[in-house]
Amino acid sequence: MSVRPADTLLIERARDLLRGGPASSAELVARVCQLPSIAGAVADRLAVELLGAHPEFARGADGRWSLVAEVRAPMPTFDEWRAARGATATGGEHRAGVQQAGTRRTRASRSAPASDDAPVPPAPGDDDRLDALPYVVVDVETTGGSPDHGHRITEFAAVVVEGGEVREVYETLVNPERSIPPEIMRLTGISWEMVRDKAPFGGVCDDVVTALAGRVFVAHNAAFDWRFVSSEVARTSGRALDGRRLCTVRLARKLLPQLRSRSLGYVAEWYGATRFAETYFESRHGRERPWRHSAAGDAVATAHCLLRLLRDAADHGVTTWGALDAWLAGGTGTGRRRRRSALPTGVRRDPEA
Repeated sequence: MSVRPADTLLIERARDLLRGGPASSAELVARVCQLPSIAGAVADRLAVELLGAHPEFARGADGRWSLVAEVRAPMPTFDEWRAARGATATGGEHRAGVQQAGTRRTRASRSAPASDDAPVPPAPGDDDRLDALPYVVVDVETTGGSPDHGHRITEFAAVVVEGGEVREVYETLVNPERSIPPEIMRLTGISWEMVRDKAPFGGVCDDVVTALAGRVFVAHNAAFDWRFVSSEVARTSGRALDGRRLCTVRLARKLLPQLRSRSLGYVAEWYGATRFAETYFESRHGRERPWRHSAAGDAVATAHCLLRLLRDAADHGVTTWGALDAWLAGGTGTGRRRRRSALPTGVRRDPEA
């Protein structure tokens, strides 16, 4: 098991929380120190004791804490990324890794043991460190619950996470080439008027596959998003996605048993990811549409949660892909045969979140 000094862990938690925006002393102590019932004056003293000696934190005139501003280039939108890629790509790069988008074939193809009782041998890639792997956090909004029933994607977002940081956000509305039910429009804020002039999925398929290629596919209830994305790719191009998958719902069940629900709303609130997603979404889209149940907002929130979940997993000694695969009882989507897990299958989202 890896152990970090308590002060270092608390500072990391404070940094993650404040990346989403300013917070009061009471909120900071509740989230970072997990002390939700501290009186205001005591919370102020604890916050000063914790952060006062660190120049990266500042307390404003309103008493709220924030990170000293970092100068960073803004993350590109999907359209900006496409334009930049088109200006630099060569003919051979465009379809690199298409048929096995999500990972390299040598790490995705694994031989099953002779029987369910036989030990599972180490597979290629099992010793890959989690903090060194590239991830792409995906969220889709759709016209309904299943592609098998003719439902289609209306919005796609992919957030690249590498080196412990959110690197890029790709997002685009998609013409589903079918009507959007009224209840879905109320939930997502996506109307037919917003998507009727957008490209159908076939028009962005190559870009989506390129965004996934070489990275671990991550989503909050990965089965839902993977099923829709892989179905759309197969339907529009005849190609099959393949590769590593990681579900943040399953990770949250292991690491956050104290939460009433492991829906994205609860997990994001616990890790302070809500303000992080709000800040990104409002900077791009204003406030006409809520960030929750938007593909970009949910994907950015999930990406922030992923970083925290992986750090918490490391505190449990889970630092490699093989260790994570075993810890989640084969729930990483790599195709390895194991005994059936006793854990229930997760739902996409809690309706209260």
